[in-house]
Amino acid sequence: MNYVDAIAASSARIANILTVENRGMKVPSCPEWTLLDLVMHVGQVQQFWSNNIREANADSRWSGEIAMPESDGEASIWLRNQTESLVDAIGHSSEDSPCWTWWKEPRTAKAVARHQVQEAEVHRWDAELTIGQPNPLPLEIAIDGLTEYLFVHRFAIEDLKLPHIQFEATDTVGNWHINAISDPAVTASGTASDLSLFLNGRLSTESLTIKGDPEGLQRFESAIPKINS
Repeated sequence: MNYVDAIAASSARIANILTVENRGMKVPSCPEWTLLDLVMHVGQVQQFWSNNIREANADSRWSGEIAMPESDGEASIWLRNQTESLVDAIGHSSEDSPCWTWWKEPRTAKAVARHQVQEAEVHRWDAELTIGQPNPLPLEIAIDGLTEYLFVHRFAIEDLKLPHIQFEATDTVGNWHINAISDPAVTASGTASDLSLFLNGRLSTESLTIKGDPEGLQRFESAIPKINS
């Protein structure tokens, strides 16, 4: 996957969706946000990580001040500028260039770029949902998102002491596991996009096919908001 192209495409879609007429619309998947808030969030995240990558310090995060747009009307242009800065930072760094991350190792620019693909793509889905036109996550991004999510959140998930939960994609060959120490207690099946959106708190188990004892999956679903915060 070309991380730069994926980030640029998802972010451009978000910027293109925002208009004067819809910027006050509530985002159904993030009900505390308006569409304008969503755009501001994505831009702030991208500005932070572009600066973090440029600092090239695995032990310390960038501590500068986020530069916001001067007016709401400049939000789309501002977001495009933040995206350009982020992809430029990624493009001018080596894959193993050091970079602080909240998920500990690997603390590299490549790991940040990989994570920013998911950040931009899930929020692209949020923006499209807001205007009633949600498209699924592209298969390649969704598949990598499942693996990446379970890795970066591994410590929080381990703390839940869950039974073996299996996630099974119906549109590709692949399974993903939580606490795979025995036969699965429960299997949740769906498209790779729906499974990834479930992990990111955008869809519920009602969007998936569940086989087995749902207790552990229900505990995990209840913990997702805290894990993702």
